[in-house]
Amino acid sequence: MNQFGQPKQTQQQDYELPNPPNDTISALEFSPRSSSWNAICAGSWDNTVRIWEVQADRLVPKVMNSLEGTPFDLTWNDSGNKVYLSDSSGQVTEWDLESNQLRKVGLHARAARTCHWVGPYLATTSWDKSIRFWDPRAAIELTRMELPDRSYAADVLNDVAVVACGDRSILAYTLRGGPVEQGRMKSPGESNTQVRSVALHQNRDLTSWLIAKTNGMVFDQSMAHRTVSFPIRCHRRENSGILDVYAVNEVKVNMVTQHIATVGSDGVFCFWDSQMRSKLLESKVHPQPITKCAISGDGKLFAYALGYDWSKGHEYSDSSIKPHIFLRPFETNVAA
Repeated sequence: MNQFGQPKQTQQQDYELPNPPNDTISALEFSPRSSSWNAICAGSWDNTVRIWEVQADRLVPKVMNSLEGTPFDLTWNDSGNKVYLSDSSGQVTEWDLESNQLRKVGLHARAARTCHWVGPYLATTSWDKSIRFWDPRAAIELTRMELPDRSYAADVLNDVAVVACGDRSILAYTLRGGPVEQGRMKSPGESNTQVRSVALHQNRDLTSWLIAKTNGMVFDQSMAHRTVSFPIRCHRRENSGILDVYAVNEVKVNMVTQHIATVGSDGVFCFWDSQMRSKLLESKVHPQPITKCAISGDGKLFAYALGYDWSKGHEYSDSSIKPHIFLRPFETNVAA
């Protein structure tokens, strides 16, 4: 299957996006399935945001813009003509793709860590220890709820939101008639590990969330299992009797197949079954950590970004090594 035609192929079925940012990718999302076009947006530590159109035979750079801070997260509206960005300066910004204009729709006191479209509203979380909901049409704050500590990660699925905070607390909210806090529990695992990503998923009648941590593990937690979680060892490998542990930088759920993807500081991406009991595919070890990943709305494409994630400290940072973004089919029976 040669879906992208001419772009550079670095391994079987993997195609590189042209004109990537100059620094590590900090946010990565496909346009939604309801969108009028198939595109992918990336934010970077160079404070830029870029969009490529995914056509039948090529990947086409379409538009770029610059923010005042680093885009920590991004989300598309339903029609795919606007992108919303939360950045390190605390701003929440609307990017109108038709005019390529930026408009501030919200502001946190500290860095805005996450941003989710809850049409027609926005939900953001921040290092200012708050979760806020905005009406981007009027650029006004609708409601605000305090968090026990800085937000490290968050996700929204249907009428459920979950936030992971710096004090190891996990907060779950219902958005039906809310937001209303439904539960507060501790992040599972060792106390000296940090949450890098959370992903809500629906498995039969149970809504749970996957918690990706810096100790190379993912935990499956839910309101039904508040004190008991299911640990999955992901980005860990034993070498000559020594266990090497790598951060799981992101976990994502394929909303069509319910398969799960994880990416790590080890430069590896993995595809898992819907319960993360079986690893369906493991990639080769790439020359850089994988900092972000995304899954297209139709569940057919997987994107991943290579770049330095500072997991080994400043002494391993090399500005001559540039980031890369690759696309491949989300298939579990194709060599990686």
